This record gives sequence, C-alpha cells and structure tokens, in this order.
Amino acid sequence: EFQLPCVATNGVHYLEKAHAPAHDALMAMQHSTTIDNPDRIRYETSEYYLKTEEQMCALFQDTPEAITNTLKIAEQCDVSFEFGKLRLPEYEPPEGISQHDYLRQLCVEGLDQRYGKMTPEAEARLNHELKVILQLGYSSYFLIVWDFVNFAKREKIPVGPGRGSAAGSIVSFALGITDIDPLTYDLLFERFLNPERVTFPDIDIDFCYERRNEVIEYVIDKYGSTNVAQIITFGTMQSKAVVRDVARTMRMSYGEADRLAKLIPNELDITLTRALAEVPEFKALYDTDEQIKQLLDYALVLEGLTRHASIHAAGITVADKPLTEYTPLFKSNDGQITTGHDMGSLEQIGILKVDMLGLRTLTVIDHAVRWIKKKRGVDIDVTKVSLQDEATYHLLARAETIGIFQLESAGMRELLRKICPTQFEDIVSVIALYRPGPIGSGMLDDFMKRKHGQTAIIYPHPKLENTLKVTYGVIVYQEQVMRIASDLAGFTMAQADLLRRAMGKKKAEAMIAQRKAFVAGAEAKEVTAEDANRVFDLMEHFAGYGFNKSHSVAYAAISYQTAYLKANYPVEFMTSLLSSESGNTDKLVMYLDECKRMGIKLLPPDINFSEAMFTVVDENTIRCGLGIIKNVGIHAVETLVEVRKEIGAFGSLDELCTQLDLRQVNRKVLESLIKAGAMDSLNQPRAALLANLDHCIEEATLQQRDRAIGQMTFFGDIGNAPAARQENSNNPSAISRDWPDSQKLAFEKTLMGFYVSGHPLDAHSKMLKCLSAYDSASLADIDNGEMVIIGGMLTRIKRTVTKKTQENMAICAIEDLKGRLEVVVFPGSYPKLSPMLMPNNILFVEGRVSKRDDQPKLIAERMIGMEQAGNQLVKSLSLVLNQSQADPACLDQLKAVLVKYRGVVPVYLNIKMDGQNPMRLRLADGYKVEICLPLIEALEGLIGENSVLVERREPSPPEPFKARRKSKESALS
Repeated sequence: EFQLPCVATNGVHYLEKAHAPAHDALMAMQHSTTIDNPDRIRYETSEYYLKTEEQMCALFQDTPEAITNTLKIAEQCDVSFEFGKLRLPEYEPPEGISQHDYLRQLCVEGLDQRYGKMTPEAEARLNHELKVILQLGYSSYFLIVWDFVNFAKREKIPVGPGRGSAAGSIVSFALGITDIDPLTYDLLFERFLNPERVTFPDIDIDFCYERRNEVIEYVIDKYGSTNVAQIITFGTMQSKAVVRDVARTMRMSYGEADRLAKLIPNELDITLTRALAEVPEFKALYDTDEQIKQLLDYALVLEGLTRHASIHAAGITVADKPLTEYTPLFKSNDGQITTGHDMGSLEQIGILKVDMLGLRTLTVIDHAVRWIKKKRGVDIDVTKVSLQDEATYHLLARAETIGIFQLESAGMRELLRKICPTQFEDIVSVIALYRPGPIGSGMLDDFMKRKHGQTAIIYPHPKLENTLKVTYGVIVYQEQVMRIASDLAGFTMAQADLLRRAMGKKKAEAMIAQRKAFVAGAEAKEVTAEDANRVFDLMEHFAGYGFNKSHSVAYAAISYQTAYLKANYPVEFMTSLLSSESGNTDKLVMYLDECKRMGIKLLPPDINFSEAMFTVVDENTIRCGLGIIKNVGIHAVETLVEVRKEIGAFGSLDELCTQLDLRQVNRKVLESLIKAGAMDSLNQPRAALLANLDHCIEEATLQQRDRAIGQMTFFGDIGNAPAARQENSNNPSAISRDWPDSQKLAFEKTLMGFYVSGHPLDAHSKMLKCLSAYDSASLADIDNGEMVIIGGMLTRIKRTVTKKTQENMAICAIEDLKGRLEVVVFPGSYPKLSPMLMPNNILFVEGRVSKRDDQPKLIAERMIGMEQAGNQLVKSLSLVLNQSQADPACLDQLKAVLVKYRGVVPVYLNIKMDGQNPMRLRLADGYKVEICLPLIEALEGLIGENSVLVERREPSPPEPFKARRKSKESALS
C-alpha cells in the first residue's frame, strides 16, 4: 500500500515523471499504463482484482517459499466461534452450598440489614428476580460482581451508589452492588434484565478515581492475569469529529472548523444528513460556500467509519479460561494488552464484561469526609444523610452548584433557578430533563409550569396518577412508560420493556402490533379504546425523550451528597474539590473564584505550613498546596514535608538548602517556590531570596558533601554560621528592595495559573463596581442577546481572519474579580476595537450576551479604557447628605473637592430633611466632575461610603438584526 502524488485531468490520472520508478510497481498491480507525455505517465486504476496462482508464482519466482509458506499457514488456521454459550468464571461458594443458594443467602442477609427486617414486598421482588437470574444462568455473574465490590468496601475504597439500569435490581441492592432502593423509587428489574429479550447483564460501577486500580488488581489476582484484560474500543468518525478532521486535511483554520462543527446539534446519534435537514444555517453554508460543500461531501462519505482503536475507559473482561482461547489480543502503543474484540463481539461469544469506572467525585467526597472527621470530629456517612436537608435545597434553588456533580454547567444552573428543587425526586427529574429532546419539545417547560402551579396537573388517565405524581403528570422516565403499559393494559413488565424499546426505535410495523396489543389489554381492564389510543399516542411521543430513571436516581444521589457537603461543610468540600482538580488550571481557577464568592479565605502556599495539596486551616480558610506550583514535583514536596516534620519550621534559606536533599529539591524547584511566594514566611523579600539562592545552594552542597565523608568545618560547632553570612554586606542577601507587586503577581500567575497574594484589579475594584452592574459571574442570569457592560483585564488575545473574506477578527478573554469570560470581536467591530486589544489592558466591554454554548460569551461592540470610562459610562453623580451635613463648612469642603476634579458629569445633592421629603438639587455646570477613583474616595471620606451614588448609563441597544447576522455569517465563513 503506497501513496503517489499525481495530477488528475478529465478523470484520467497522471503520475509525475519524477516518480517514474513507481512505474514497475504500477505494472505489477496490473494497472493499465501508457506513456503519452514525456513528463508524465498516464495510468488508469480501474482493474483491481485477485491474481491467479500462476501470476503470483511469476511475481515471486525468486522466493517461491513465500507462496508455499502462505499456503501452510492458511492450512494450519482453524478458528471458529461458538455463540450463545456463557464463558463465566465459576465463583466458588463455601463448601456444601450451590452458587444460587449462596446468592440467595447473601441477598436475604443484605435485605434484612437494609430494612431491619425484610418486608413482604421486598421478599416477593427478590424471589422474582432470583428466579429470572437462575433461569438465565447468571448466579455466578452476580457473585463475581458482589465479590469485588465487597473487596472495595472492605478496603475502604469508595464505591458509587449505582449507575445505569442495574439500580433497578433489588438483588444488586441487597448485595451492596448498588445503594439505591428500587422499591422506593419504583425502579424496574426488567429494564435491567428482561427474560423475554435475553441480553448480557450490564453492571456499571463507579470507584474512587485514585484507587480503582486496586480493584482491577484484585480481580486479576483472583481469576488470573491470562483470564482478565481491558476491552478494546473502536472510535468512529462521528458527525462533529469528521467535520473537524476533514477541515484539518483541507487546511482550514481551527476556528472555522470549530464554528462549523458547532452548528451540528448536540444530540445523541446525530448525523450530517440530519443536520443538513434540520439546521437551516448549516444547509445554507453547504449550498452557498463551495469549500464547505466540498468538506461536507467528503465528510458524508467518511462518517461512521472506524477512525482508531483505543482502550475502553472502564470495560474489564473476565473469562473462565485464558482469553486467547476466545479472542485475539491487541497491544496498544503504550504496551497495554486489550482484547481484539469490542464489547459487542465479546458479549456474542459469552465473555463476561463489567464496567469499573474511576469517578473523581467519589474521591472528592471521600477526602471531604476525612477532613470533616479531622477538623470537626464529625463522622459522616454520606449514604445515610437526610434527604430533607433545608440548607441543601436552598443551595440548589439558588443554583450555587459550581463543583456539584452533574449540576455545575451554566445551563443546568439556569434550570435549577427555574425549577427550585424542593425534594429529592426533583433532582432526579432535573438530571433526566436537561437534554436537547425534552428542552426542544416543550416537555421541560410543561414540567416547570406544573411544579410551580402555573399550569394545572392533568393525568392522561385517573389510573396513572400514582405513576406520574412525582413528575407532576409529565412522562419523564422510561420506567413510567413501562408502568403505564402494565397498569393500563395489563402488560407484564417484560412485555412493557419490549413496548418501550419499540417506541424508542420508532419501528412502524412493531408499533402497529404493540398498539393493537395495548388497546386490547386496556379494553380488558375497562378502559375505552379511545382513551387507550390517546394514552398510547402520548406514550409514543414521550418515549423518544424518556430517560432511564435508574440511572437518573443513582446520579442524583451523588449530586445530593456533594450538594449536602457544600451546603453544610463548605470549606472541607471545596478543599477536596480544589485538590482533585489541581492539575486542571481552568477548573482550578473556576473553583477558586467560587471560594471567593463563598467568602472562603485562601492562603498562599508556604514551605512551613503547606502539604502537597490544598488543606483545611479552619472553618473559613484554605491553604494552597506546594504541589500546585509548576516545576515542583510531588517527590520534591514529599521530601520537603518529611524534613519539616523532623526538624520543624525552616528559619532561613540557608537552613532550607542545608537540610534538604538537593538532588530531590533542585535549584529549579527552589526558584519556583520563591517566585510563587512559598518562602515568604522566611521574612526576606522574594528578590533577596532569589539573589541569594545560588550562594546558599553552593554552601549547602559543600556541607552535605563534607558530612558525607565525615569532615567538620571550622564553624561546625557554631550554629550561627548562616546568620554570619547574611550580615556580610557583600552577600546578595543584603538586597532589601523587593519586586514590584505587578512582578510578584506575574510570577504567581505563571507558576500557579492564578493570583494568590492579590490581583491586578484590586486597585480598580471600586471603579469596576461603580461603573458596571454586571460581572463575569452574573452573566448566567442575563438573557441571551441582552446588552451589558463589563469591566476587567484582557488576559488572552487571539487575532485571526475569516476564511472566505479574509476579514480580521479576534477571540479574547477578559478577567475580572469574579472570574473570566470569553469576548468575541467580529469583523464589523474589529477595526475600531483593534487598538484596545492589548494584553493586560484594563477596560470596559460593552456588548451582547451570547448563550449559544454552555458558557456565556460577550460579543463586543464597544470598548472603553479605564481612564475614559468614568465620563462615558456615568450619567450623573448624586451626593446624599442628611440635614446636619448640609452646613456651610461641609458644603465648602464638598465644593473644593468638586472643583478639583472638574469634568463633564453633572452632580446632584440629595438632602434628607427631618420629617419632610428629601430635597434634590442639581448643582451648576461649574461643578460638573470627572469620575475617577480619587474623587470617589475624597467624597466618601467627607460624607460616608454609602452616600456617593453613581447613576450608570444604560448600554446602547443592540445593532439591527440584519447587521448582526451579516457580521456573524462573515465570521463563520
């Protein structure tokens, strides 16, 4: 297989003469080849075929063994696959008891423990499930899963409450595989394991992200390394990815490809064909832009093809014999061994597959619980906390869910504000409803209106009230569809699951048969055919959007647990969250901003107090870890902390260098610690510490070498040698001036990704608050398309051009005291705003809010520098005085201040009169002022901080729609 550059003309291909040596290869491939041009070789590649034995022998006449060996290998191969047979390893129960009896025994013990004493309802459900499990031959499967989950819990490895349809099984609940009671939430076993649609049971289990490998090692040790492997997965070219891939080969810019890909709806199983049919803007670009048409034509051919092989994120397979008996094996580029068959093929040949997922949130919860025990002496089991905690629901209703599992995206927070969860079932519904289908169908709006009493709750039929009560009459879950079929038409749960699947796949022939059976069953239960057809239509409509409630309940449990910890133990929770994301700067900055909003104080990293990760100081303070500093590896931190525990706090740089192993803590590490401010507790300026660093390392190296060979220096008995050196005026440590604050902050940002000791905007905080009603954190509450003004500092500027028109545009980031925000400067605004686009420029951006993506953006239409902002963004200044302040002496002082800062903004006096309405006076034009920080501070010093009021100018109305669309289309092109 080879590639050759060629030129195509009228369907005929020509090979450049420079590649004429390939002529023989082309002839060997039986291409029709002619030379009709002295510079090019013409060839046609239409005659692909398998060669005859004679032709092959002629080609390999110099190495005939190649032909005979190929035949020998083929004759030796005899591979066949036996389907429909389970290859489960045999779990060995205690002697004298069968696998199924042991499974029943464990389940009975588990339910007695869960309920205090097993209820008749639970017993009936257990007997039903065990009967199906025995019938299908899955007793060993459940015992194997129970065994490694039990190992994890025995070893204190956090295990999730459940995931997927397995939460609908009371056997799983009894064994401790899940922690969700299926009876409480009306979860159905047949959604997990249906005897009328036999499929391999699929149990997905979340483990602590840090300790998941311990569980995998346990399984390998128990069943043998040859019998256990991770599963291969084949990545295919999905719609968005194939657009980006083809765009890259066509050398289109990343921005253009990204914008085109984002026009494709974020829906499961979306295809390019559907996107062209459903998205007018996407289709318009295909019809009008020749390059995009060519890109999409290529992409339509490639879509769905296998792109690469990789390792399944969680899938582990366990067999009763070495896996080579059943499947080929695959060695990845990093040396890991996986199965050569994907999970679908493994299931067909009967190989056990379980999903062991590493969930970071479980690690966060575990660490938070440990901090609570350590700092407060409270031992918490998050699986048993009250589901009626008021603080938790207040937090959810306020949408303060940054860091909360599944609930932290901007769209989800907006949904929480609208729904205001008041019970656990509401959280379950929120997770199920936050998807494109329910949102686009109006189903979500209907749910919200019914919950808040804006629309009457109407049930499709009186018999369905119990099933639909928790979702206010709206069909939200797949299990509700199944329950309706059972309650209204007498379907068994197994039959109801088949109905649900048929509705979800919208198979016309199957739907006709299912409707007929449904109506007949309903009439047998005294429901009219008219009502039955109406309910069936409603089920069919919602089934396409229905969510697996078992999965939603399990995820909602983790969401509630994290929300409970944040609401009741905020410092411990945020400390654990920060540590878990210490390697992700973007997430870290977001969570640090959340700490600031919550009023949690953040202390900088310090060699005398910090550990590797973030630590709890008290109920209101978190200390940064040394491990978050770039160039400071975990081994260096462990070395430093270990020495500190032995000798106590470090008193000087000399002592630090002398006591540490400089092979583990080298100069680069020490320099980074100094620049990040981690050595400020040594009470020397950072500049002096860095200037003295090489001198200290040199002396420490000599002392360590001398100690290693048993020598003693002249000052060996004198403990003040380092101090003596510091007093030497020729020593670099004599430097007393430190770096300016701007330099310190720049080093902190470079080494940690955020500011700790301050912020470049701290000096401008009062003006930012005065001149803008919004900040980066409040945009989530603003409607799409609204005009706002936000102040901050430009931290990232990416200038680019549009592909079609080659017009300039820019994508920037602006940072304020609450976080950061993406700002887009389209070509229409770029010429006038370009001079303002400078790194670290502090300014105000006036623009339109865009909520097209998950995170709000600002489409800039105007930028104003900090120096001009006061006069341009303020309509008037009002000074509020009480009657006693309105005396000549005070007014003279005010007059002097106003005259000193003369400008263009009018000033009003609001004088509070005893027992009368306030008096409002506009001062003469001679007292107009320039709005600036010194003026505000001088006025507040005279009449009080809350007595100086600024009336802001409202943002300009957005430009006409046509102009906006033209600018947007130009940018997309």
